[in-house]
Amino acid sequence: MAITAILIGNVATVRSLERQLAILPQPPVLLGCVLHAADVGQRVVRGIPVLGALDELELVCAGLHPSMAIVSLPSVMQELIAGVRTRLRKLGVADRFMATLEDQLAGVGPRTEIDIDLATLVGRPPRELDEASIARVIRGRTVVVTGAGGSIGSELCRIAARFEPDRLVMIDRSENALFEIDRQIARKFPKLRRHAALHDVVDATATKELFAAVRPDVVFHAAAHKHVPMSEDHPGAAIDNNMFGTISTADAAVSAGAERFVMVSTDKAVNPTSVMGMTKRLAELYVQHVHRHGQSRRDRKTACSMVRFGNVLGSSGSVLDTWKRQIADGGPVTVTDPRMTRYFMTIPEAAALVIQAAALHDSASADGEVFVLDMGEPFRVVELAARFIAAHGLVPEFPSRSERGGVPVAPGTMQVVFSGTRPGEKLFEELALDRESIRPTRHADIRIWGLPAPDPHAVTQCLHELSPERRPRDAASLAELIRRHVPELRQQNAAEVIARAA
Repeated sequence: MAITAILIGNVATVRSLERQLAILPQPPVLLGCVLHAADVGQRVVRGIPVLGALDELELVCAGLHPSMAIVSLPSVMQELIAGVRTRLRKLGVADRFMATLEDQLAGVGPRTEIDIDLATLVGRPPRELDEASIARVIRGRTVVVTGAGGSIGSELCRIAARFEPDRLVMIDRSENALFEIDRQIARKFPKLRRHAALHDVVDATATKELFAAVRPDVVFHAAAHKHVPMSEDHPGAAIDNNMFGTISTADAAVSAGAERFVMVSTDKAVNPTSVMGMTKRLAELYVQHVHRHGQSRRDRKTACSMVRFGNVLGSSGSVLDTWKRQIADGGPVTVTDPRMTRYFMTIPEAAALVIQAAALHDSASADGEVFVLDMGEPFRVVELAARFIAAHGLVPEFPSRSERGGVPVAPGTMQVVFSGTRPGEKLFEELALDRESIRPTRHADIRIWGLPAPDPHAVTQCLHELSPERRPRDAASLAELIRRHVPELRQQNAAEVIARAA
């Protein structure tokens, strides 16, 4: 069945669109065009009938039922473009945006998706930074960020650059991601000394050599695998990147005499049920261990700490990315379980917490500490989905329990379906095991969770048994071995054995 389309723009952009579409081997069938009010005197544009002005868009769509609307207006009309696209989505008409040729040549134009204020989405005002304390840690220092091309890592780079470090070293094994953050920093901070290192931190020898060369003062370790289902299928990759990558980076930081090392962790490390959460928990244990026992070649102890936070909205591969693509494809939007709750925060909040933690921790602490953002109550994922759909100008539609998808969706609505939890997923996440062990910091929104000190013998045994040359190769056996080294899970297993014996 042929795709039918209407064009939305002014006379000049409609002419340009018609010429571009005519080149396609199978162009859509053009029903006509809807013009900006200033151009409505026209009856025909390059043989395409003028159907009316923008204020008649609903009537035009109701009469012709186009499959698609192609919008092309100058970038200076950004608010108008966003409004037109929202109206089309309410009508159930797929919308596509094409920047004008002039805007493409100038490298400007509105985003092709609807901009959504993520802070409004979670219903929480942005957290404030203690800029004076951060400046004392960053200004004039050499700052290293691993995973610099990722969502958190790149934001860490942008924040750190604002506080005038002497040098910013960005490390990532993804060439494209590293190139992009290096380009951004160069453009926004042209006077800042910087170095983009295409490097995999899992390589311990090369990491130690790199750190010895750059001599970091502050290290933010954000490199990690973060997707729960992928880690379930590939536990070897998860343990290599999340645990051994952390070990490599922490050891290199201590060896180079860094003043501070901050590891980015996750709420999934609390009572972990997933391979991803377990590998991050084991990484935390090593950071504690090296904080207690690591020595610096400059006779300066490295202050090692960890930062835990919940799901980061807007990060690459996050749930909003999935929902955005699903809405663009006409739905449905998938939620795993209507009961599922999560702690959510924005990318700037998460990165700010990591930066702030570096300013709050010092080497005098006996243990490597876990910093936790006071995130309030967990958020129902299904409620977040409803808000996200509404932000796109649509009404969420929840099928009854007897319906299993494929239910006709009325124009202006978006169906939500429940797909079921995936392997390793919890219905509810935690940020700390015991609220009684939480204590305040100098920052009103940040708490410290006092973790018990790890057993050095257990840490050594864990590294030995999980090393690539000794561990089992099949995923199930390796996942079980990882589980046996997580202290909280060992305690659970012991309690279950005692209960069965009783």
